[in-house]
Amino acid sequence: MREDAGAVSIERWAGLITWGLLSVIVLWLYADDLPKGLTDPRWSLTLALLLGFIVLFALATRDRAFQREPQTRTLLVCLQLVFIYPLYWLTPYNFLAILLTMWSAQLPIFMTVRKAALVALAASAVFGVIYQWRWQMDDAWLSALLFWAFHLFAITMTASQLREQRSREREQQLNRELRATQALLSEASRQQERTRIARNIHDLLGHHLTALSIHLQVAERKSTAEAQQMVRESQRIAKLLLADVREAVAELRDNEQLDIRQALNALTGTIDGRVIRLQMDSTVQVTDVEIADAIVKAAQEGITNFLRHSRGNAMTIAVMTQADRGLLLELRDNGSVGPELRQGNGLQGMHERFAAVGGECHIDTREGLCIRCSIPTEAL
Repeated sequence: MREDAGAVSIERWAGLITWGLLSVIVLWLYADDLPKGLTDPRWSLTLALLLGFIVLFALATRDRAFQREPQTRTLLVCLQLVFIYPLYWLTPYNFLAILLTMWSAQLPIFMTVRKAALVALAASAVFGVIYQWRWQMDDAWLSALLFWAFHLFAITMTASQLREQRSREREQQLNRELRATQALLSEASRQQERTRIARNIHDLLGHHLTALSIHLQVAERKSTAEAQQMVRESQRIAKLLLADVREAVAELRDNEQLDIRQALNALTGTIDGRVIRLQMDSTVQVTDVEIADAIVKAAQEGITNFLRHSRGNAMTIAVMTQADRGLLLELRDNGSVGPELRQGNGLQGMHERFAAVGGECHIDTREGLCIRCSIPTEAL
């Protein structure tokens, strides 16, 4: 599926307005031309065909993705022809070719501009055949050619908007990944700073207090009985200070875990009508920068594959701890994946990053796209 299935909302409303005006004119003229007017079955059939077309058009151009993309949307676009061509057979108004213009404007969602132009040309040829053979219009082929030019204009306009939409989506995705990387770098810097402070406290204060305690022990032996009491008190205070320093250093080292939630949160949101959520256990603790980087990069790659290959509309990034498997990252969506998913550079890089930190990745496409990456407890 091309990643722009919901990028035609402006054209959608323009199409609805165009259809409304066209339907009113056609039904009004047809009621005057038919012997029985509004009670003629052909008028009712024309109304039904117009309504059927617009229902399919509205569904095919909706912003929200279908559960099975692009099959559902492609089917809806194809079915519109089932309602368009019978209208041409029933009514002698060649300006109904506007419906083919609306139909052609949807083609760039599924194919290139060149293919869309050729398909629209074939559809216009059918229009010309019907109006020349059924309604004996001498200029039917000229009308078909002129309307094909309108179809081509609609195709290029839609394709232009889709390119702009894709560009915006790529920019938004890059911004998300940049924010995630910045958050991870910031957290890694804080971890390094905590480690540096702990080392300095241990090396400077710890060593000085140890030396002071030794000197006080020597002073206690050489001092008079009257001064020994004060030296012992000073020695006690020095030992307390040394214990406090060691406790503070231990606490700083114990709090070296990286907060990857902020980095992963930066990747979530709604992209092209598709929701990406984060579920993360409060018990998850990551202290290694390489492991944190592997998790964030895997989430980024999972989102990329979800947007490119999955036909679902929701994805969950789950990070959890399991007693038997250590740390588990699960990237799952609610769609299905076609055979075009291959082990490209992105997925291969994901495998390599987790292998480098003692973990492994598995990909399951039986029920949507599911990527599970685990790191055993001993590697954390």
